[in-house]
Amino acid sequence: MIEQGEILTLEDNKEYVVAASTVLDDINYVYLMDSADYSNFMFCAFDETDGLYEVEDAELLDKLLQIFNEQLNGDHSDK
Repeated sequence: MIEQGEILTLEDNKEYVVAASTVLDDINYVYLMDSADYSNFMFCAFDETDGLYEVEDAELLDKLLQIFNEQLNGDHSDK
């Protein structure tokens, strides 16, 4: 499992910081930010079989954006 605060070097040889992490339906999702260029970010899924891959499903991206936004803003209230 990949957790918040980890630093990963991806295939593009850039370092990415794990800004946030969550698990949905037994899949670990992470919000990655390029450590040299914070405007370069991506939402990825990680599993032991497929490794790390970028999420492209629009509905899932919306859900992850909400979860990660709440984590980063410290909002843990039930809505």
